Amino acid sequence: MTKLLTFLSLTAFALGFSQNFNPAQYPKGVYETYEDFRTKTPSASPNLSAAITDDQIAFRFNNLDDKGKKLKKAFAVSDGQNVYIHVVNLIKKFNSEDKGQGYDGGIYYLKAENKGGYLFVRDYFTSNSAAMWGGIIAAAAARRTKGVIYDEEKESFNLFKNIEEFKTFMQVNHPNVVLDLEKGKGDAKLDEGEIEAKNLELIKSA
Repeated sequence: MTKLLTFLSLTAFALGFSQNFNPAQYPKGVYETYEDFRTKTPSASPNLSAAITDDQIAFRFNNLDDKGKKLKKAFAVSDGQNVYIHVVNLIKKFNSEDKGQGYDGGIYYLKAENKGGYLFVRDYFTSNSAAMWGGIIAAAAARRTKGVIYDEEKESFNLFKNIEEFKTFMQVNHPNVVLDLEKGKGDAKLDEGEIEAKNLELIKSA
């Protein structure tokens, strides 16, 4: 029954996806609210610091991180080349089926990339239920990067909670794509978010 509901939801999911994300469409500046982001209209244009990251996942801007700053939780930021979305605001815009995800904490932004036309981000999302029922060990085991894509028509962000959900989404929406879901080994091993990004890229050549 659960698989049927997932299939039906992902079939409906297909209706909103005919887009081609382009970060150049977002002028440089700060987008304080989702509405600013949706309309691609920055609400402020401060002198942004360069984006800082240690892992190419969590990005920070020095002049937005100070606790006393009004713009510390802006919905998104554009540096004129890339768009970065605040992780907390992203989670708030998850669709109803994707609620209940934790993250690493702190103030940081996720870099939005074009993967097969979709606005795609990834982060170390963890199921809150895993942490609640299994404790720290279970939460650590469940911690892995998961991909998120933006449904502009439905105005929500959709999380792939596991690789099977991603596989179903691709089979429903892009049946001509030959999926490569192998994780690899050693230094070449990929996690779920990387596998999803790699396979979304295949849409262009299908």
